[in-house]
Amino acid sequence: MNDFKNIIVPDNCTHVKLDIGLSYTAPISNKWLLKEPNVLVLGFEPNISCFNMIKNQEMPPTSFPDFNLEKRFLDDGRFQLFNYALSDTDKETQMDFFINKSDYGTSSLFLHNQSALGPIERVDKVQVISLKMLFDNFPWNKFEYIDYIKIDAQGSDLNILKGANDYLKEKVVYVTAEPDGHYYIGSEDCNENNLNEYMESQNFIRIEHPNTRDPTYLNKKFLHLKDSIWIHQCGPWPC
Repeated sequence: MNDFKNIIVPDNCTHVKLDIGLSYTAPISNKWLLKEPNVLVLGFEPNISCFNMIKNQEMPPTSFPDFNLEKRFLDDGRFQLFNYALSDTDKETQMDFFINKSDYGTSSLFLHNQSALGPIERVDKVQVISLKMLFDNFPWNKFEYIDYIKIDAQGSDLNILKGANDYLKEKVVYVTAEPDGHYYIGSEDCNENNLNEYMESQNFIRIEHPNTRDPTYLNKKFLHLKDSIWIHQCGPWPC
């Protein structure tokens, strides 16, 4: 497992995106890496089954050949894979992670509504960090800001954003997050209204973007960059 305290930047990488919640094959990361030859992608996937599928190039239950992460991106270091969950925590800790038998991609730190999403296969212990902890160890001498954070963390999206502390308003240009807490027990706060309110409190405005389907926000501090940064949330499905 890569160490979040030791991020290695390839010489050709000039900008950074974070993909939090990769599902089976990191399709969105793959899209970014194909489009942008100088991007460094930090990918976070707590589900060890999905993590191993990506790391070992295993065939997932549903395959999208044009979107599955290509091995060369792991080999050249432009995609760095981390087996951590993220949340709002001030120290690295362990938490229960509920694995959905029907769809590994909907597994979560929160127990889900099994009548809606399917049965629990098992409960794993996972390592949990915050974005602040990541950014405290980030090579800011090489990058002025983070282009884009895409979050699809099954009820944890709002907690993940809160865990960034001041880094969010000071160092991040774009954010996309999913307000799906209603599917998860104890995560009802992760809803669209709360996401909007929190992001506004962090100096972001909500925008409509043709390449995203979930709520997307632009930092007012970086309005001058809005047309120079490419973002994309959609993988093998339409926006």
